[in-house]
Amino acid sequence: MHGIVLDWLWVVLCAFAIFFTVPMARKIQSFVTSLAGRSFFGYFVLFAAAATFLGLFYILYFRLKIRAVPNYIWLVLVSAAYVYFTLKLWANPEEAIHFIEYGLLGFFLYRALRHHIGDNSIYLVAFLMGSIVGTFDEILQWVVPQRYFDLRDVGLNALSSGLYQILLWKGVRPKLPSAKIQPKSIKILAVLLAANVILLGLCLSNTPQRVKKYADWFPFLSGLKNQEAMSEFKFKHKDPDIGIFYSRLTLEELRTIDRYRAKEFGEVLLEWQNKDYAEYLRIFPGGVAPFLHEMRVHIFRRDKRLERALSSDDEDVRQKNYLIAYKENLILEKYFGQTLEKSPYKWDDSRIAQVLATIDPETPYESPVSAGVWATMNERVMWMIIVLSLGILLVIYLNSDRISKTQNKRNRLDRH
Repeated sequence: MHGIVLDWLWVVLCAFAIFFTVPMARKIQSFVTSLAGRSFFGYFVLFAAAATFLGLFYILYFRLKIRAVPNYIWLVLVSAAYVYFTLKLWANPEEAIHFIEYGLLGFFLYRALRHHIGDNSIYLVAFLMGSIVGTFDEILQWVVPQRYFDLRDVGLNALSSGLYQILLWKGVRPKLPSAKIQPKSIKILAVLLAANVILLGLCLSNTPQRVKKYADWFPFLSGLKNQEAMSEFKFKHKDPDIGIFYSRLTLEELRTIDRYRAKEFGEVLLEWQNKDYAEYLRIFPGGVAPFLHEMRVHIFRRDKRLERALSSDDEDVRQKNYLIAYKENLILEKYFGQTLEKSPYKWDDSRIAQVLATIDPETPYESPVSAGVWATMNERVMWMIIVLSLGILLVIYLNSDRISKTQNKRNRLDRH
C-alpha cells in the first residue's frame, strides 16, 4: 500500500511541476536565453534523448542480457522520433521541453499504473492520462495573462506522452502479469477516451462569445475576456467577384457593423494609422473586436502586397502581388466599405486603375486572413460527432467482458 501511494505521489508531483512552471515559463525562458541562447533548450532535449537511449541500451544489453533485435530497432526508432520532432521545433526550441516533461510524467504514470493494470492496455491508459494532463496544461496557459491556448501544443503534449509509452511498450517490453486484456482495462480505456473527447470539445467550444457570456455572469472572470481566443469557429464566405475569404462574422453581421459603426471605427483606424501594427492587433484581438481586427489585417495584407508589386522587376511577381492586393481591396470595399470611406486607407480611383491594368480580375482568389484549422468546422456538427463517439464508448464500456474475450481469442489464434 505504501508503494502505491508513493508512486501516485510522484505522478501528482510531476503534474504539479508542469502546471507550476506555466506562470513562470516566460521568465525562465528569458533567463536561460540571456545566459545560453534559445537553442540551449533544443540541445538540452537532444542531450536528454541521447542519454535516455544510451541508458536504456546499457540496461537492456549489458544488465538484462536482452539480445532480441526488435527491442533495439524500436529503441532507435523512438529516439530518432524525439530527435526529428525536436529539430522540427528548432524555430521555437523551448517547446521541445514538452518531450522531457511528458516523458517523465509517462514514466511515473507507468510505475503507478502497474499496481492496477497488468496487461498491455497499461501503455494506452498512461498515454490517455498524460494527454488529459497536457490539455489541462494548455487550459492553464490560457488563463495566465500573456499566455494562450494552442491546439497544436495539445497535440505536442499528447505526442510527447505517446512516444514514451511506445518506447516502453516496444523498446523495453517489461514483463506484465497478464497477456490477456482484462474487462476492467477496457472500461478504464473507454472512460479515459470519453474524458479526452469531452475535454477537447469543451475547449473548442470556449469561443470568445461564450467566454463573454460566462464572464458577464461571474464578474471575477472578467479578465478572461481579454485573453487570446481559446477557439474560434469561422465562416467560409464565397463571393463571385472575390473568390473565398474567411471571417468570424457572417456576411450580414459584417454589413450591419459596417453600416452602423463606420464613423466610430473609422476614427479608431485614423488614430492608429501611425502606431505599431502588432500593438493594434493586441489591443483589438480577433475574438474581442473581430471587425476592427480583420479589417486591419486585410489592409495590412493589401498594402504589403502592393509594396512588393511596385518594388519588383519580375513581371510574374508583380502580377501575382497586384492580384492579391486588388482582391484584398475588393473585400474591404464590399464588406468594410463605409468604414473604409471614413478611414485613411481608402484607395483612390487612379490606384485601382493602375492595379487593374496588370491583372485579370476574374482570377479566383482565396484570402488566408482569418483562415485556420476550424474555419469550416460547424460547432453543432462537432458536438454531434462527439456525442456519437461517446455513445460508441458507452457500448464498449457495457460490453467490456465480451470484447475482452473476443480480443484475447484473436490473440491466441494469431500466435498459432
